[in-house]
Amino acid sequence: MSSENALHHEHEHHEVELSVWPLVIGLASLLIPFAFMAAFQWSSPVIGLLLTGVSVVLLLIGCFGWASEVYSKNQDVGLSKIAILIFIISEILLFGGLFGGYFYNMLPAEVWPPANTPDHVPPLGLALFLSIFLLSSSGTIHVAEMKLEKGDMGGFKGWLCLTIILGLLFIIGQAKEWAGLIGEGFTVSTNAFGTFFFTITGFHGSHVIVGLILQIFVLLLGSRITKKSHTIVKATGYYWHFVDGIWLLVLSLMYILPYYGI
Repeated sequence: MSSENALHHEHEHHEVELSVWPLVIGLASLLIPFAFMAAFQWSSPVIGLLLTGVSVVLLLIGCFGWASEVYSKNQDVGLSKIAILIFIISEILLFGGLFGGYFYNMLPAEVWPPANTPDHVPPLGLALFLSIFLLSSSGTIHVAEMKLEKGDMGGFKGWLCLTIILGLLFIIGQAKEWAGLIGEGFTVSTNAFGTFFFTITGFHGSHVIVGLILQIFVLLLGSRITKKSHTIVKATGYYWHFVDGIWLLVLSLMYILPYYGI
């Protein structure tokens, strides 16, 4: 191969593809700190909520558009599994910071939860019931992946739909839990336990919602997902197992330990 042809081949191999979707995602991410500043620094919660809504919508549009653009060319995202593992590590650090703050307040306390916490808090029975849905969904998404590897697209979609239903049941149950607790006067400002309870369970719930969005997107890709082009399915599965694993920590630290006063 001549040097001219080699340079031409290298240029084709490393050719950069232009896409608008990273810009959309970047703008969405930029709005998030402004939303927090508007709500907490500028005392404008309405503007903060509006900016948050716009950023979330732009983020979803950007992620969906970018992934759809890639799969419309019948390509597979070879680095997605590595990228999601790196992302999961960063999420572990975030949860670690939250749990660290929780221990910092809990360990020196003479009584935990604090004395002004309602008797029925935390609602351990409901949390255990909801755990059945979420932990079972780890099994169903694993079965879905196995069906895909065998080329059974009908089985894959069916088990993935079941996973989505189980996740939705968990989120609905958690929303009812929150509504009941707030209605009875236990809020984020009740005491330190209330602050960490709503922050940590809410943070985890938001991750469950993101996982459900990823699964719905996989379903929307339809025939573009095959047993030879399924990296996004693996990445989604990794994320979902991570969410389920974090729930075991949330259940232990936010429900079981306070319930028994350990």
